Amino acid sequence: MENKQVKHGKFNKFNQIFGKLALDITKLTFGSLVLGTILKGDLPQSTLLVFGVIVSVVGTIIGVTLLLISEEK
Repeated sequence: MENKQVKHGKFNKFNQIFGKLALDITKLTFGSLVLGTILKGDLPQSTLLVFGVIVSVVGTIIGVTLLLISEEK
C-alpha cells in the first residue's frame, strides 16, 4: 500500500512541476511571438500571431490542467 502512495506522490509532484513549466513556456512564447510580432514586423505578422496565440492557449490549458490534477490528489 505504501509503495503505491510513493509512486502516486511522485506522479503528483511531476504534474505540478510540469504544469508550472508549461505555464512558464506559455508566457515566454506569448511574449516573444505575439508581442514581438506586434512591435517588430520582420516575418508575416498574421502567421506568427496565430501561432503564438495557439501555443499560448494550448500551453495554458495543459499547465492549468496539470496543476489542478496535482492539487486534487
